[in-house]
Amino acid sequence: MAVPAPHRVDAHAELRGASMSRFHWMLTGVVLLITIFDGYDTLNASYVIHYVVKPWGLSHSQTGFLVSAGLIGFAVGALAHGPIADRYGRRPVLVGALFLAGAGSLLTAVLADSFVSFVALRGFTGLGLGVLMPLGTAYINEFAPDAARSRMVSIAQSGYAFGGVFASGVGIWLTPAHGWQILYWVGGASVPLAIALWWLLPESVEYLAMRDRQAEAIAALRRIRRDRVYEGAALAEPRHERARTGEIVRSLLSSRYQRTTIILWICAFMVLFDIYGLAGWMPTLMEARGSGFGESFSFGALLQIGGIAGGLCVALLDDGGRADLRRGMIGLQVVSVAAVILVALVDTTATNMILVLVAGFGIIGGQFVLNNLCARSYPTNMRGTGVGAMFGVGRVGGILGPYVGGWLLGWFDGDNAVLFYAVAIAAAVAALSMFALGGQKSAVPVPAEQSA
Repeated sequence: MAVPAPHRVDAHAELRGASMSRFHWMLTGVVLLITIFDGYDTLNASYVIHYVVKPWGLSHSQTGFLVSAGLIGFAVGALAHGPIADRYGRRPVLVGALFLAGAGSLLTAVLADSFVSFVALRGFTGLGLGVLMPLGTAYINEFAPDAARSRMVSIAQSGYAFGGVFASGVGIWLTPAHGWQILYWVGGASVPLAIALWWLLPESVEYLAMRDRQAEAIAALRRIRRDRVYEGAALAEPRHERARTGEIVRSLLSSRYQRTTIILWICAFMVLFDIYGLAGWMPTLMEARGSGFGESFSFGALLQIGGIAGGLCVALLDDGGRADLRRGMIGLQVVSVAAVILVALVDTTATNMILVLVAGFGIIGGQFVLNNLCARSYPTNMRGTGVGAMFGVGRVGGILGPYVGGWLLGWFDGDNAVLFYAVAIAAAVAALSMFALGGQKSAVPVPAEQSA
């Protein structure tokens, strides 16, 4: 039986105190779909390499840049969208970015016929893709109830890894018959999805409360809290004041958040260096080790499957109170260091498969944990900016990963062990940076809302 809500409704408390419902599962499924397209379109460039290296006459460094090019647009999109979403709303920015990414994918399929045109179009597509994961993470965090917060966010984010697996499947099964362009025709399916989501997705309740859009916020709460009656209720004063864009950006490096922000940036740089360095070169590296075409492409899928398991494992431990996100992140990076070093030292098909799966468990699982930790480290009025800034800085690492990987392979005459050692070093730095958060309360997964 529904019970009356207090006359003055605290939107944050109402959202956090809710039980998981069909609305929450719907929202999780929608963000999962969005991140599937993010992961698919982000990682499919590695399956183009096999087809264009010889026709386009590419060097190792140019080959790495095929993957890195999209990440330049990603960095711009990730950095630019946060203040916009914090001022104008999560929903229009998220849906608009999904539409832009799909349009860029279709243009790549039609127009990319050289190294220069492919790189330019990937940069354009990246402007949309760079928004999806950071804003999707911030968005779903604002709806997730405390009882299942980590699980809900982790499941939604795991779409990125499922997208990577999907890209591997399209690369293996469809590109031999239809050419590499089929990768981008499939990616264009995000355009009709974006149009549908414009009508389906609600705006963030806390954002509406902060903007004093009372009627819309109460209507959204009715969809989420079926156990409440909101007749005659009004929103309490929001926990966070509206702020100008410049104030939001400056607050990331204010005395209160400076240490948290810098450490999250370092960690994101290292994790994304590893993810894109490995994902971009994995099929090529395994083909050089003697694997066949299909088998070498399947290693990219193994990397992503391991990431899904790693993210969910830490989420379950966090929701159960057995470990927090910071400790989980440290553990995942330690696991990944051991796995990639062993890949460099041992070369058999069976060990490669097992160790790549474990490396994905630590590295890509670590990205999901880090995204969630970052979203919890900032209050509502600067969450989009905080997560976007972390992703923007992290994308610089993502840009360098494939490019530096290509440079190292050229410098060491194709010895692929050197790339695995570089990944291990970056993962170790990420683990060490997380240790520095030990005494920083705003970065521990007790929401920043509570201390505001």
